[in-house]
Amino acid sequence: MVNYNYYFQIAGLTVGIQSPVPVAFRPCMEPFQIASAETVDLCYEIRWLEQQPDMEKIAAKPEFSIWKKDGCFIREKSIWGAGQTWSVFQKPTEVKGKSILYIPRGLLGNEELFAKFDLFRLLAVEEDLLFHDAFILHSSFVAWQGWGILFTAPSGTGKSTQADLWKQYEQADIYNGDRTIIRKKEQGYYGFGSHYAGSSGIYRNASAPIRAIVVLTQAPENRMEPLRGRQAFAPLFRETLMNTWNPAYMEHMTDLILDAVESIPVYHLACRPDADAVKLVKETVFPREEP
Repeated sequence: MVNYNYYFQIAGLTVGIQSPVPVAFRPCMEPFQIASAETVDLCYEIRWLEQQPDMEKIAAKPEFSIWKKDGCFIREKSIWGAGQTWSVFQKPTEVKGKSILYIPRGLLGNEELFAKFDLFRLLAVEEDLLFHDAFILHSSFVAWQGWGILFTAPSGTGKSTQADLWKQYEQADIYNGDRTIIRKKEQGYYGFGSHYAGSSGIYRNASAPIRAIVVLTQAPENRMEPLRGRQAFAPLFRETLMNTWNPAYMEHMTDLILDAVESIPVYHLACRPDADAVKLVKETVFPREEP
């Protein structure tokens, strides 16, 4: 059997996709795709689903369901293809960072696999990133003078607006508009642009050491204050994808976020969408040294 292999660099990690048929990828993956790789950190193998296994359903989410078999958590997602709805299953293997994606044969139709659907929306990448001390934070990510600033808040609060203001008034680069991958490295915590861009359409394969994480709320006046301990942990935990059905995952993720808020300055910014908000963040996060 001929296998088709695809490789990507995401958060400084090599991701491999192995498929029995050609796979189509969305434009958001183009900045991350590489021609080849000698080794991979995260591996996803696509296989045909011949028969749905006998499993126990333990959780039903709006976008997917979780099944359990032999102590293993299996994720099911339903997608539309070839004129009907199909169930796709992802099952982790005993090898950390490697999963099998089971695809019904009828989904292929007469086109490349996933020609009308984003393959990466099916993959539980957040579980495998955790093996490399990385997690995905719902945030906009800007880089200024070699440093990264992350703006995080629930959707509709103004993350993209603040990022756009930094681009307008400080010529900052926007690396991602919706979901930043935060990864702990020997040098400290780094932010990485990801292929999850949301409605912003901004997805750059770039990274920077994180100078600060800014938790946003809207307010009639601009004010900013540091957050510590539980006050810093809670908003990051809330805006991070959590697999609550998996106790081991939750324990590891909680420990990583606790470590992150001890290492990265976290602030609360109550603000208006204006230049003064940019100035306040800049003066707080990058204070001038006294002569």
